[in-house]
Amino acid sequence: MLYLVYTVLLLSAAFNTGSSLPSFDIDWSTVAWVAGGAVTAVVAAPIAVGALGFTAAGISAGSGAAGLMSAFAGINGGATAAGGVVATLQSAGVIGLTAGAKAAVAGTGAGVAYVAKSYRQKSSDEH
Repeated sequence: MLYLVYTVLLLSAAFNTGSSLPSFDIDWSTVAWVAGGAVTAVVAAPIAVGALGFTAAGISAGSGAAGLMSAFAGINGGATAAGGVVATLQSAGVIGLTAGAKAAVAGTGAGVAYVAKSYRQKSSDEH
């Protein structure tokens, strides 16, 4: 939740005309898109990890997670690397996302939402 507070504070600072931050043309709809993207990404990430087959009970047989584990095991001589992609996703499936992972996911979601908003606004300006 703290990452969302930081995001809102940073965006609100951009509205301050006396700010030393670079000048951006940001309106409240952009803030809504960015905040919505951040929250949506944080909520959707654990759902997506579980849907791939990374569950608290382990990797589901026949799932995308099983295929990913098999592919990485083939690369690493029959084993998956500790701290690698499969291990990290399995950890997220068991215990959920760490605070750092939530911040990274929120930042990514906010960035994607900002790009989507900018693209949408640009395409509507052209018509």
